Amino acid sequence: MPRTAPGIEIPGHLFGALLQRKKEPHLSQATIIVEGTFREGYEEYFDEYSRIMKAFLAKHQGTTLRRQLVKKALYGTHSPSLIMVIDFPTEELAATLFFEQEYLDVIPLRDRIFADFRMYLAAYGNV
Repeated sequence: MPRTAPGIEIPGHLFGALLQRKKEPHLSQATIIVEGTFREGYEEYFDEYSRIMKAFLAKHQGTTLRRQLVKKALYGTHSPSLIMVIDFPTEELAATLFFEQEYLDVIPLRDRIFADFRMYLAAYGNV
């Protein structure tokens, strides 16, 4: 088995995949982080938006790791109502998906729910 560091062995099929990923960094996974602050009266639209977005993410290979309400800000002045963490199989998909017409068509509904909405592209994994 190939070794990456003293005492660490990687099975051949995984080693090949790792080498391929290093050669093609655009194939690396990526994470989208969303934070939103609810608009007054958001409840009227939230279930519909939630249903649409769950289907959209499933269709496009997004895996929602977290979708949580924020209780309070411990530091800082910005305090969103909701955060989401979504993984995608490629950075290219994560970086472009939310500019496709299918998503752009959902923005008017999203704007009825969130007074402030922020989305970030993050590197996959830990620092």
